[in-house]
Amino acid sequence: MLFFLLRLIFVLVNYSSFAKNDFNHLFDAFFFGTRLDLIVVVYFISAIYMLTKWIKSKLLYTILLLIVSASASILTVIDALYFKFLKERISYDFFGQLNPDNNISLWTYISDYWPMAVFIIVLISGFTLWVRMDYSTPTKPHWISLIAIIVCLVIVARGGFRLKPIRTADTGQHLKEDSHVVAFNTVLYLIETWQNPISAPSFIETTLPTIQHTQFSNDSIQTPNFVIIILEGFGKEYTGLNRGMTHTYTPFLNSLIPQSVCCHNAYANGLKSVDAVPAIFSSIPKLTNTAFIHSPHSSAAQASVFNLLATLGYSSSFFHGADNQSMGFKSYLKTNGLQQYFGVDEYPHTDKDHDGHWGIYDLPYLQYVSRELSDQKQPFVSSVFTLSSHHPYSIPVDLKDSFTEGDIPIHKSIQYSDYALQQFFETSKNEAWFDNTIFIITADHSAENLLHAYRTPSGKYEIPLLIFGPGTLQPSSIRKTVAQIDILPTILDLVNYPDSVLVLGESIFTENHNRTVCHYDNNVYHVTQNHWSYGITQNQATFLYNKKQDINCLSNELKNQSDKAQILDTELKALVRNYFYVIKQD
Repeated sequence: MLFFLLRLIFVLVNYSSFAKNDFNHLFDAFFFGTRLDLIVVVYFISAIYMLTKWIKSKLLYTILLLIVSASASILTVIDALYFKFLKERISYDFFGQLNPDNNISLWTYISDYWPMAVFIIVLISGFTLWVRMDYSTPTKPHWISLIAIIVCLVIVARGGFRLKPIRTADTGQHLKEDSHVVAFNTVLYLIETWQNPISAPSFIETTLPTIQHTQFSNDSIQTPNFVIIILEGFGKEYTGLNRGMTHTYTPFLNSLIPQSVCCHNAYANGLKSVDAVPAIFSSIPKLTNTAFIHSPHSSAAQASVFNLLATLGYSSSFFHGADNQSMGFKSYLKTNGLQQYFGVDEYPHTDKDHDGHWGIYDLPYLQYVSRELSDQKQPFVSSVFTLSSHHPYSIPVDLKDSFTEGDIPIHKSIQYSDYALQQFFETSKNEAWFDNTIFIITADHSAENLLHAYRTPSGKYEIPLLIFGPGTLQPSSIRKTVAQIDILPTILDLVNYPDSVLVLGESIFTENHNRTVCHYDNNVYHVTQNHWSYGITQNQATFLYNKKQDINCLSNELKNQSDKAQILDTELKALVRNYFYVIKQD
């Protein structure tokens, strides 16, 4: 009841922000918010209950409940007032503003908004009187009842029967974009942002943002369909783009290279699948310890290929044959404008085609995707994320002997996924939508590697990136450095998007031949620019490699190329600063 009242206060204080929502949308937000409220209630009340089993004191029970309720009330009211100005809910970063060095104290908020302070006092006083009421002592539950209660509490604390516990970011999956913030529970959101912070390095404090809105062509708008194919674990080493000239395992993908706009120097923006989705669809790289999807910032809508193309009349869909809650993809993409999500729940033949581990085998799933695309309203932007080339590299029994073993376990499953991709194109080329479709084929990240060149700071990020437009694009080779975050602006460039957009990537068709890609892993920030690779740790230069002369990155050139190191250092810090500027919009 307390959290219901606090949510109602939040809506009333910010009524102008939600006035355009009809009653049903706000009702849904309150209902979903109750699920988040119950998580906080279960944890805090359970903790207080356990404590009172050791210390028999109703006064202690009352004081603890009073502290919890007062804290929740104060923080939620401040949250409601804060939202009026910045249009976002307060996160753990808020407490940094209470630092005396910032000249902002809690008293400032109380003195400026004293009517709310009075309201909190009245609310907590009433709550305290209610708690102090006498109750009859409950009887000790039977052990069966106790087990049932514990099971129910666990289910509630997880937010229901789910693969992963419910979290604030899931509001975007279930609620309208402009009402989902109503469902937030301030206490839970603060805990989440404390557990999964996105902290900026100290060196960006002296760096000004250099990013500007990108303006695309003024030519007439083009509306081809787009299909973005994300191949699980397809490192560049396995393909015909491999610099080491070792045996490749992707004959079909190799056949597309001379027919496509082929990026020979393409990089993933992270090392995990969960990093690829924000990079590809929202042009947001992974530059912190916390994956962006798991950070508090993922709860706010970002510019994405789905919501931007929707303004041009595009429908949108995303296919991933894994559990519908896998890695938080659905919540993130729905928050950012995706219209239809197809997971294992939507697949009609799960019993027959499930690999027993991750989800649906690539061959039947890609055939399913091809059929579903034929039912999509054109123009459409769609994506499919494969999974058979993920450990444990399952292959259907009837095809196990169709592929060579390779040198490492992933090689056989790479061949299977490449074959599934070939069959997808064989099926799709006869469909009416095919000739007006641009296919963007890339990987989420690399996986196991044999060659040392693909284990270096930049080499482990190397992936294929092909743009295949059988009826629309002339084949060409692009040798400059590009990355997953360039896919969104490239699509906007291809459609001649009419408005300027703030994105971290840039179209691969621009004339910038010194494009720089930034990465972060193991507390090291590093950039790749053409054949140069430069990294810093805690603002100290760590390495500089010239991959043109030293493909295995064994010779550190920091002392010999200090001028080049300084240039890359400046660019690295600017890129990191731009990243934090975009995600926080500070």
